[in-house]
Amino acid sequence: MDKQLKFEIIIEGQKYGVTATCKKHNISRTLYYRWLKRYKTHGIEGLGKIEKNFTPVNKTKPEIVSTILNLIKKHPKFGPREIKYFLEEIGYDISESAVYNVMNRNNLTRRAKRLKFANKSEKKANRNYPDFERIKSGECWLCWTTFCGEFEALGSIYAYTIFDYKSKIACTRLYNQLSMKNFEDILTGLAIPVAQSLGAECKHLCFFDNDIIEKQKGSLLSYTTVQHFGYDINVHMLKESDDLTEANELRKEYTHQCLSFLMPLIYKGVSFNKLKIDLQSYIRDYNIKNKLSYNGEFYSPVEYHAKSTNAEVILPLWAYIERQY
Repeated sequence: MDKQLKFEIIIEGQKYGVTATCKKHNISRTLYYRWLKRYKTHGIEGLGKIEKNFTPVNKTKPEIVSTILNLIKKHPKFGPREIKYFLEEIGYDISESAVYNVMNRNNLTRRAKRLKFANKSEKKANRNYPDFERIKSGECWLCWTTFCGEFEALGSIYAYTIFDYKSKIACTRLYNQLSMKNFEDILTGLAIPVAQSLGAECKHLCFFDNDIIEKQKGSLLSYTTVQHFGYDINVHMLKESDDLTEANELRKEYTHQCLSFLMPLIYKGVSFNKLKIDLQSYIRDYNIKNKLSYNGEFYSPVEYHAKSTNAEVILPLWAYIERQY
């Protein structure tokens, strides 16, 4: 099977579901995720014929080890086999024995040890801020909610945003209601996959205490589940009374850009689903094409991240397709 066909199958799986796509093309889910992993690592060229090199079982990549440990934090009752299944779902082709080896090296083969490990991993939101002057691209994400308005045909519209403080890479989705679960949705369904594709490692997740989401029932502390998706993240609450000029300006400027794009479409009468899809295209162009100023030099947010981290950026699938959520 040639690389172009493999790429088309990958795209189809992202649009219509992996299980249905694999059944249609008579391939296994394991093979599909193997292709997906090769695409994420090497781009379309990685889907062609490659020479297989032997990799010792004790050479599990650091990012896979980190993912395994964070899956254990979320699912401490699961053993190597169950963790292997989770890894397959997110595109890692790794054996059950390799998962066990990681557990063994970290003294987590016993269920009681894993439960203790998971309980120790919980962190509480705090008001100590990250050092904004020293953080690197991809390390600190600002989170906020914007009320776009109440509309007869569309109902209430809220824009949820996760925004990298340094690179200005943004992830935004629209919802009809206020809920911290929507932040978890955008984080795990969009922001973290994007960060993994760009080799970014988030260390700080910052909410604003004047955000409308904070007026809802439910504690921000429940949001510490973010630690279980591949990163060890500190959750912060930014107080309105503190001097956070740069963070507030970034929030204000980006929100203005989004509203300037959305409002004409809303008043034009587009459906809510169409509005969400159009916003995806807008945010993608913002991240990849839109030139912003960084100390007098102009780059797109993705270009700036690549330059500042010396990363070889291979655009992931979100750069090519629209996805319902």
